[in-house]
Amino acid sequence: MRVVLAILACLVVAQCASAEDKRFRVGEAPTAYVIIGVAEAAENTSPSYTVLWRRLDANGAFMRYGARRIFEARSESGDGVQVPGIPGEFILSEIEPGTYALDSVFALVRDGRVNYSANGVVHGPERPAFEVRPGEAVYLGIWQANLVEVSAVTSQWRVEQSDLDAVLRAVDPVVGDVRMARIETRAVPCAPYRIRANSQRQVC
Repeated sequence: MRVVLAILACLVVAQCASAEDKRFRVGEAPTAYVIIGVAEAAENTSPSYTVLWRRLDANGAFMRYGARRIFEARSESGDGVQVPGIPGEFILSEIEPGTYALDSVFALVRDGRVNYSANGVVHGPERPAFEVRPGEAVYLGIWQANLVEVSAVTSQWRVEQSDLDAVLRAVDPVVGDVRMARIETRAVPCAPYRIRANSQRQVC
């Protein structure tokens, strides 16, 4: 009987360990957390959009494009959170602390076997930016993505506490308060280039 009880106790301990709370903890984590909504304009719902934010260095210039220096919000990615009654989908991501600026927007339209793309590089130098410190969680609001002629564009559409509350009720990813990010305008130079030789997508 003691052996059976010991085995059961081990199983309970193992189950508790496997159910470890992996939510982001405000004020404790060395990283930061960001939530953004991406909504497609009513007249242009066919494309899938990528809204790219990149970290700035100490001089206020974009850091080299690469992992841990970017934050991408993609519509129709399958990784976002959709909330009934709220347009678009929400992207939630743990990121490196720092200052981020809007690099560019990219739209991809799939038409049978042919893909059409539209770059929306923000030539600048003025562009939206936000700062997030270690252990902070921020909400950027809902950004609307659209196609204007042959360019992809985005702008902050709305920032409402009720939208954020609905997302947090749906997924509960954070322990602690999520603050509204302060979106500022920063002057960041941009010299567009393709991210790969065989890609149509451009970044700053």
